[in-house]
Amino acid sequence: MDFFRACTIERKVGGIVMRSVLAWALLVAFLAGCGEKSGVPTIEEPVPDASAGAQSPDHVDFPKVKTILDPERYLKNPCRLIAKKFLSSIGEYGRGEPDLESPIAKDLGGPRCSWYSVEPGGPSVSVMIGTVRREVAADGFKGLEALYRGKSMGQFDHLQPLVIPGHPGNPAVIAGMAEDINSGTCPVTVGLSDDVTLTSMVINQDDPQGACRVAQEVAAAALDTLQGAN
Repeated sequence: MDFFRACTIERKVGGIVMRSVLAWALLVAFLAGCGEKSGVPTIEEPVPDASAGAQSPDHVDFPKVKTILDPERYLKNPCRLIAKKFLSSIGEYGRGEPDLESPIAKDLGGPRCSWYSVEPGGPSVSVMIGTVRREVAADGFKGLEALYRGKSMGQFDHLQPLVIPGHPGNPAVIAGMAEDINSGTCPVTVGLSDDVTLTSMVINQDDPQGACRVAQEVAAAALDTLQGAN
């Protein structure tokens, strides 16, 4: 996985766009680091975790998706996941910017769309449909299971299970580095099926707690859209 190429794209653009790109690159790199060497999916020896007890190193507990939501019709235009009316209710943002061709979209994560505040240095909102790992990852490293396994292997240090209001059949988590989350970069990942996820990310360094609240609202809005289409 060309992580460094993903990290360096769009370096000529403004700071908030750069922070968003780097945040996505780091998030998908956590997943790419869970069981891939030279592009070949493998199962690596996990970092010991006291919470794992005497269970097999390959075993990880994670919530199962009960409500399957198919994102197929949004893969070519992920910006359609978030209604303009909803977006205007959480802030003033510019036009959604789809990403289908970058290394993040094609090789690491999946199709995504980002909206940037009209205020210089303001917050950003993004959604990504995590389809890439469905095709390339080994069993045990797909969907929400990949995040729970990544946490157990020490890829990142924070994983908080969530229930998105109105969508109890689609378990969700806030997963990443606690330092980044506490600084206002909050990713919320929701299971759409056993091997596909949807992640909403809000970056708001001026209101870190608000970032996670809004990220959950964005995830709920995207799930509402998907539910209406399924």
